[in-house]
Amino acid sequence: MFIDGAYRVLYLDIKDGNGFLPVGCLESHSFNENTETIDSTTRDNAGWNSVRLTNQSYSISFNGLVLENDISFTKQTYYSLKTVKRNRTLIDWKVDDEDYGSGYIIDLSDENGIDENVSFSSELIGQGEPLMYIDYIYNNYYDRVIADSGSIESEKCLKNYIDSILWVHTMTQF
Repeated sequence: MFIDGAYRVLYLDIKDGNGFLPVGCLESHSFNENTETIDSTTRDNAGWNSVRLTNQSYSISFNGLVLENDISFTKQTYYSLKTVKRNRTLIDWKVDDEDYGSGYIIDLSDENGIDENVSFSSELIGQGEPLMYIDYIYNNYYDRVIADSGSIESEKCLKNYIDSILWVHTMTQF
């Protein structure tokens, strides 16, 4: 089974007291990860280049349509994104209840075509490591089992079980 992108919603908490709200009129979003490298070589690789992995980073690019009303208490608008970017505010993000983290809006622009809806595009750069909800649950369960002097026989089996519970929970929301 494949995932329909229409059901993957980007939510932002811009620290204004409203909590996580979806980005209003979101058309698309993408999550990009990157690992920096340093060229290296060793005696064992016969002169062939090799690399050492160093810092990792991620970004979320997204775009949508600009709403007529600047202020909303049910969704993040272009106005709220401009305010957050200009104030250099660290915000929290999540995609559904699966992936989450923190970051800064570093790029924001709008496009104004004649006889077209005004649209915007934005980029959020991650601060720290992005987290996956399945790993959060697993790590908490693992810590509890170890604290109770237990053991985990199969990490893969347990993660598969947690994933099945999360999948059923996600499907019952629609």
